[in-house]
Amino acid sequence: MGRPQLGFPRLRLAVGRATGITIGPDHTPPWVTVRQNPRTGGAWFAGAGGAVIFSGGMAVSVEMYNTGCVPAVKSEIVALIEHVLADRFGDWRVSIIGSRGSDRWEMKITGPNAFERSYTLEGTAGEHEARAIAVLVARMVAGRS
Repeated sequence: MGRPQLGFPRLRLAVGRATGITIGPDHTPPWVTVRQNPRTGGAWFAGAGGAVIFSGGMAVSVEMYNTGCVPAVKSEIVALIEHVLADRFGDWRVSIIGSRGSDRWEMKITGPNAFERSYTLEGTAGEHEARAIAVLVARMVAGRS
């Protein structure tokens, strides 16, 4: 999915059906009534009739530089990372930076409440594969909400 354009909501899909639209709180229309999510404490944005139209408080940004990935592989890595972090509250940023001198990629994950983790992805160990990266991200953020 990548980064949503400013002012354009991003549709979240779960089990083949739309479950909500994610949009940054600073782009919330003035006619929307803000309500609290009792489960996560985050904000839901509801319109007339109390139906949830926007669910905010979640943003995932994935950046990749100098990895040498073909666009299809890069898109798969980004999509899987976004999937792992999609239901987590707060802003999450993942950056993966490759090196031309080695097969190592440096991955850094930052999140809410000063969450920060780094990991070196070794190509020879199969850690440049999209599914391996998704598993590592899931392990690194386990227990965080």
